[in-house]
Amino acid sequence: MKIRPTLSTVRRWQISIWCVLPAMLFMPSLAFSQCDVRPPIQPNEVVIGTLASGDCTVDELFGTGDPSFIDLYSLTLPGPGELTVALDSSDFDALVVLMDPTLTNVIAEDDDSGGNSNALLSVSLPAGSYTLLANSFSLVDPGTYTLTTSCSGCTADLAASVLPASRSVQVGDSATAFATVINTLTTVASSCGIAPLSNVAANFSYQTTDSATNTPTGTANTPVDIAPGEFQSYVFALTPTAAFDSTDVQLSFECANTNPAPVTVGLNTLLLSASDTPVSDVVALSATPTGDGIVALPGSLGANAFAVATVNVGSSDTITASADTGTATVPVSLAICESNPATGECLSAPAASVTSSIDANATPTFSVFVTGSGTVPFDPATNRIFVRFRDAGDVTRGSTSVAVRTE
Repeated sequence: MKIRPTLSTVRRWQISIWCVLPAMLFMPSLAFSQCDVRPPIQPNEVVIGTLASGDCTVDELFGTGDPSFIDLYSLTLPGPGELTVALDSSDFDALVVLMDPTLTNVIAEDDDSGGNSNALLSVSLPAGSYTLLANSFSLVDPGTYTLTTSCSGCTADLAASVLPASRSVQVGDSATAFATVINTLTTVASSCGIAPLSNVAANFSYQTTDSATNTPTGTANTPVDIAPGEFQSYVFALTPTAAFDSTDVQLSFECANTNPAPVTVGLNTLLLSASDTPVSDVVALSATPTGDGIVALPGSLGANAFAVATVNVGSSDTITASADTGTATVPVSLAICESNPATGECLSAPAASVTSSIDANATPTFSVFVTGSGTVPFDPATNRIFVRFRDAGDVTRGSTSVAVRTE
């Protein structure tokens, strides 16, 4: 059975017993973890792919008994708009399905609207994350395909970033960070402010700053206008009223006449924890060779590196630094070392992690080495490298991140 819950006719394949069980078609199975999502695609991109032996099957994904091959792609729309998806193939009858990221709900699907057995769908969508499924209408029909996405609108009205990416403070102390909001529109963004989206035991406040000096300006908790194509910097503070574990605090960056900036963990969120006793608080900032926050790998097997500067504004502690790609599967291997701040040379051989004692107010530096094992598409919201600083209790006391891509 093809993964089309609205399919009412059967052609080019033999009716099987599961055809009369449409309610089971999208029942997730434990095999979901066995089906890797391919590198994320952009709202306006062309991807050449192949359905072939060794690919995930519909049966592995949904437990329907359908042995046909299927490729999965994640797609993030930074703003609302009209998404058009075309799946073209001269080798098989194309079938494309748009679902939510958990593969629970079908949003749209198509078989033949593109003509010549090609698939074409168009749907209005809010900003958010989605999954595209490339499949064939026949049960087992391998071949090459072209997946094309285009989106009218779909660009974010606002873009936002936060530095540092994490804070770890004692209850009653304020965790401060800086934010920058960019107005991508050609009109004024009116009354732009910041508010917490996550529910944590902390009082929140914000204020505009002078971007050149970080000096607060204006009045606390007062929205301001942002001119077309310009940006506004802010400082914000979260003051915990009770202890809580590390939480990625999501923030709303919104103006009265715009959609909010898309939330990207590690880019415009703050990883925050609060303790009843003094704790280490490693403020970390990363620097890439090009100075743009992107580590570019020369070719699919290329290598590069970036630096991380830190300062422990909390209490002394033993800290383990490591690097990872978060929840995304990115074809890179990572190694880290503590470095000489003056020369950048490693103090010991790079490894998966490095443990050291960091005193209060100490400023150790680190180097992270990145080696590619495949092509990394440019998707800075998804393909990122996170550097985390954890204490002996495995609590994150500091973090920073950079984007990674193949050039």
